[in-house]
This record gives sequence, C-alpha cells and structure tokens, in this order.
Amino acid sequence: MNRIDRLYMEMIHFYQDDPKHIQHFVKVHSFSRLIGQAEGLDEKQLYTLEAAALVHDIGIKIGMEKYGRSDGKTQEQEGPEAAREMLTRLGFQENVIRRVEYLVGHHHTYKNIEGLDYQILVEADFLVNYFEDGLDQEHIKTSAEKIFKTETGKKIVKEMFFPEAFQKSETWAQDALQDLEDFIEEQGIYIRQ
Repeated sequence: MNRIDRLYMEMIHFYQDDPKHIQHFVKVHSFSRLIGQAEGLDEKQLYTLEAAALVHDIGIKIGMEKYGRSDGKTQEQEGPEAAREMLTRLGFQENVIRRVEYLVGHHHTYKNIEGLDYQILVEADFLVNYFEDGLDQEHIKTSAEKIFKTETGKKIVKEMFFPEAFQKSETWAQDALQDLEDFIEEQGIYIRQ
C-alpha cells in the first residue's frame, strides 16, 4: 500500500462511524485527482494535492470537539496542525507537509488563491458541496462563475448541473452548416465552387 492509500485509510479511521465526512473527503479527493491530472499537474504536485484533498476537512472533528462548531474559519484554524501530525506519522516529506498545511489552512479562503493545486482543491470541494448541500442552480451558477478557473473544473460543473448547455441534436453538424449557408445568403456573400 502506498503512502497516499495509507493516508486514505487513516482518514477513514479518523472519521470512523461518520460516513458523511468520509464520503465527503473521498469525493473531494476523486475530483481533485481527476482535475489535477487533466490540468497537467506533475507527479509531485498531484501527490501533494491528493494528500491535501484527503485531509482538507480534518479540522471539522477537532473544531466540534473543542468548540462545538466546525465553520470554515475553525477548520482552517484547527486543521493544519492535525494534518501535520498525521502526515508526519505516516512518513510524508517536510515540503509536502508544509504545502498540505497551507492548503488545509486556506481551503475556505477564496481570495488570492496561489497555485494550481489550491485552485483545484477549492473547485473539487465546491463540486461536492454543491451536491451535498442541495444548492439550487442559480446559487451554483453564480458561485461557479466566480470560483472556477480550470477548464476541467468548469466542464465538470457545467455537465453536472447544467447539462442542457451541452446537449447537441443528432443533426448538429448539418444544422451548423445550414446556419452558415443561411448567414452567407443573408450577407449576400457568394462563394465560388
């Protein structure tokens, strides 16, 4: 079992008897990995992103235990130290741990997003939260236009929540040619054949 898989299992243990939070980080990890690969992250960046995606909400449990709340600010406050402890115990390198701490400590901060890994983690978390929180399409559209920057993330959000924008008729190519011919005729343009 590789180190990412050991972290995966450790997070399942960390959130034992809490399938909601396990399901959440599993989905965020999956979207992060997919978007990261599609956007061309190198192996090291993808490795760090996957680790961050798995532990991004580690501060929820600690916030609930300490303060009885788990809002975004509390997660960002309590998460980095817990992530560091877990990653250190599992033998992650210091440079990976530092970046994961940063990502965990900022994943609810949407201004001044620094780095493609940070952008992807935010997008993956939004994709999952849109569904889990049952947001309506207007809220999804408004926030997605502000948050999503990667082409892959934009494509996923559109196809998940706005599929009508992607549906093509079976005769779409012929329709496009006809539209072009109609436009040419309207403009009085004649093409020699």
